[in-house]
Amino acid sequence: MNPQMLQLLRESRGLSSAQLAKTIGVSPATMSKIEHGLAPVADDRLTRIAQALDYPPDAFAWNDQVYGFGSAVFYHRKQQSLPQSTLRSIQAQVNLTRMRLTRLSQSVEIDTRFKVPVLDATEVGGPAAAARAVRAMWALPMGPIRNIAATLERAGIVIIRADLESQKISAISIPPLDGAPHMMFVNASQPADRERFTLAHELAHLVLHGDAIAPETAEKEADEFAAEFLMPASEIRAQLKGISLQRAAQLKLIWRVSMGALIRRARDLGVIDEARYRSLNVQISQRGWRTVEPAPIERDVPTVMRDLVKVHLDDHEYSVSELASVAGMHPHEFAARYDIDVATPKRTHLRAL
Repeated sequence: MNPQMLQLLRESRGLSSAQLAKTIGVSPATMSKIEHGLAPVADDRLTRIAQALDYPPDAFAWNDQVYGFGSAVFYHRKQQSLPQSTLRSIQAQVNLTRMRLTRLSQSVEIDTRFKVPVLDATEVGGPAAAARAVRAMWALPMGPIRNIAATLERAGIVIIRADLESQKISAISIPPLDGAPHMMFVNASQPADRERFTLAHELAHLVLHGDAIAPETAEKEADEFAAEFLMPASEIRAQLKGISLQRAAQLKLIWRVSMGALIRRARDLGVIDEARYRSLNVQISQRGWRTVEPAPIERDVPTVMRDLVKVHLDDHEYSVSELASVAGMHPHEFAARYDIDVATPKRTHLRAL
């Protein structure tokens, strides 16, 4: 058993060491020694631990590197105000998903048409210029990006929509690590319009922020990149002149970003002044639209993880139980996580492209 993996699996269930100790009938001191590799773990004790955490015993032997929020590979918002227990649970879920993706992608080639470039904002002329450069590299046509999830997936970014346990974290992005591709973990609680901006924001982190950078600077640059990536100034400026709430709702359906983002873009591009910007935001708050806006848009749906699972089930002829074992999960959790009906035949005559 790998003690570090035990800790990771425990934290993924939101349990403290003391809580797990009580569940399996050992003292907190003994549990602490086990997690530090200072106490042997007999087969019967490992079985009790595995049952308490609802993971197969084999998962406790994984030796993958665990990456933390303190490293430059994680980018998230308002981390400091979150409880340590929440951060540990999220960190564990992100690491486990990356480990599973590494295993599931070993025998499947993920077809990518483009690459995620690494750019220096100062060298290319700033975050907005970097966004224009990426649009050009990826041969994106003029106008709105109809499906940003598909756009990012064509560049090899795997998007996982997940419960990040707090609305204070919009997303977490990580570059390729240990055989896994670029990944974005997106908070599933966001409305579709804000999720699209979040995806563009996280793309900016991957493109611009491979090196250490002050969080405030990184967030500002990522917002500037995302605004230009989704709403190119040269194309949208004229449409934003004299913007009202009604006009913002109309443009939302075209550009597929929030009314708030459109109003902010109008202010940043200088087509409305600060007073008009504040007035529109007050009106949004008074109508209760700060959380959920009118004119909802359809959510972009990531497909790589779904197709990766289907390739194993359909083409490689894995059973759900076998594939769950590869992912270090029990079949019931694997089927629920990846929306699989365990009663259906393993071959569905579908193919992932």
